[in-house]
Amino acid sequence: MKMNKVFAVFLAITFIVLLSACGGEQSSGPQDTISGDSNNNEAETTRDYLSTLPAKNYGGKEFRVIVQTYDRHPNVAEEINGEPVNDALYERDAFISERYGIEFKYYKYESLAAGTQLMNEVQKVCLAAEDLYDLIIASPAHHYRILMPQGILLNLKDIPNLDLRAPWWSQAMYNYTQINNNLYTLSGSIALNYYYAPCVLTFNKKIADAYNLGNLYKYVFDGSWTLDKFSGLLKDTWADLNGDGAMKAYEDQFALSLDDLMGQAFYISSGGTQIEYDSDGIPQFSMASPKNINIIDKLVSIIVDKERVLPTEPLGGVEFKTKPFIEGMALFMGYNMSGVIADLRSMEDAYGILPLPKWNETQDKFLTYGSAFGPCGAAIPITNKDVDMTGLLMEVMAYISYNTVGPEMYNVTIKEKISRDDDSAKMLDIIYEDIIFDLNGIYNFNNIGVMLRTYIIYAKTPFMSQYEANITKAQSELDALIDSFN
Repeated sequence: MKMNKVFAVFLAITFIVLLSACGGEQSSGPQDTISGDSNNNEAETTRDYLSTLPAKNYGGKEFRVIVQTYDRHPNVAEEINGEPVNDALYERDAFISERYGIEFKYYKYESLAAGTQLMNEVQKVCLAAEDLYDLIIASPAHHYRILMPQGILLNLKDIPNLDLRAPWWSQAMYNYTQINNNLYTLSGSIALNYYYAPCVLTFNKKIADAYNLGNLYKYVFDGSWTLDKFSGLLKDTWADLNGDGAMKAYEDQFALSLDDLMGQAFYISSGGTQIEYDSDGIPQFSMASPKNINIIDKLVSIIVDKERVLPTEPLGGVEFKTKPFIEGMALFMGYNMSGVIADLRSMEDAYGILPLPKWNETQDKFLTYGSAFGPCGAAIPITNKDVDMTGLLMEVMAYISYNTVGPEMYNVTIKEKISRDDDSAKMLDIIYEDIIFDLNGIYNFNNIGVMLRTYIIYAKTPFMSQYEANITKAQSELDALIDSFN
């Protein structure tokens, strides 16, 4: 990343002002428990956090980042183009380059399919013991799931200069993906794709008004946005528009359209767990517990309904998952924010955004499941020869993103451009309070996570018969992973 020297100095001064205005927020240490992304938290002015980090100048050394990025989900900005998020991302790198005397070198893989090439490249380089990359930004569920058991990623808890309990790192991933005190990937503000991850509901205001559904936001505000409430709203809000007696995509109006990942998302938002940790910190499968079976059965009773509910996975690629909703053929849509951000800007009908419903009113908070399939995770290859530099630059990247790039993404792109009313913006504060990533959401042991979500969406084979047929192999894969982490 090369730039005019005068312009770089100007950017450095600008960023110092911006960071000072943000309060120089920092966590008080690894012992603190910090919940979630803090877009809605007030920064406490204590000190300039950057001044507490080592003062280094690396004399023009390249900082080599192998990264998955594509138009729908950018992680890199290599020129100013006037778009606030892009420019904030560019200016982050310009500031770091000037402050620490480094040159960013991005090795970009710019399509969904290219992610496999990225993974193969990391494998090849690490197994050949070549020091070619300092940092990886890729998909936890697609790529790190395969890379981590091979022992070619470094334990982030051993890396100097990283404050992994700070709010610019995902605390859900920190808490729910460790094994034997090892943590090989982490999400958060460092990867712009973190903001595309949460699974949400959108609703068509025109259809809601036609059925006199009233103010749906008030159910969230008063805590009554539950599965029972949601199920009641689906009951009579579908229509066989062409009168042929068969509900068809793009021809008839469904109460809900959703992609298959929403099976897991509704399960997690209802308080379900895929894996829990025992008293010794060992992960155990938990989907067959009485509580979780009760959640699964209730979700199936709501979602598996060909008249009311349209699964969008069979319709085609990612653009088809939002198409029925955009065309006014569904009251609700369940999808992650990637589709909302990329596709709904051009939607003619007014729409609103909601968190997924709670199990019941006694559940203390709304739970948001995050898709780990996007390139939202950071990791360090084992061949890295300067982990002090990498840890420092990762921390600064995440910290600055949290204070500048994240607010542009959240307040401008998401709140101003995606939400179309003040209440939707308030819903986003709830949704982004903490995005849940978990171990099985990343590893999908013996495909058991896909089995869970597929059953909740389609219910073609009894859940327990599938679970019993697959749990032994899933447990052996989990055991092998634990051994590899040892």
